[in-house]
Amino acid sequence: MNAAAIDALLLGPSVEACAAPVVVVHASAEAPIDVRAKNAVALFGEPGRPGGTSAPDGVNEPDWPGAIQLVRDVGARVRRVRDLAQDLSQQSQALIQRSLTRAEAAEERARVAEAAAQSAMRRAAKAEKAARLAEESARAAEEQLQAARAGEAEARLWLKQLYACLRDEFDSLTEG
Repeated sequence: MNAAAIDALLLGPSVEACAAPVVVVHASAEAPIDVRAKNAVALFGEPGRPGGTSAPDGVNEPDWPGAIQLVRDVGARVRRVRDLAQDLSQQSQALIQRSLTRAEAAEERARVAEAAAQSAMRRAAKAEKAARLAEESARAAEEQLQAARAGEAEARLWLKQLYACLRDEFDSLTEG
């Protein structure tokens, strides 16, 4: 923040438009210093000079009531600026707190989602394992079925051969 902005906050926007700037001369200064504030009073100076303790015929007498009013005005503005700064600080802290709360909530949702995803992956792995076991069981059952069919075919063939042998034996017994 630059000096002009600070002056505008403390002294008001019309600092440049003061009707009668007060010239303050310090005892050790060679040239007067122009203070662009209405009703400002020098606190140190030499007698007989502007801002000094003795003034002939009321010339260059300090305007104490005006100076006191200026101090009150500046004090009021400083209090307003301080109150504004406190309000802004409180709003910033509230915003930070809300942001932290939202971030924590988002992190919690992410943890829950991650846990759900891991649980789903475990269930999928179990389902995949169960499917592999079922497929292996089906393959084993198919092999058993093929073996049973082969055994049945062999038994039929053996029974046919036995029947043929028995028939031949029976026919040979009855013929003779």
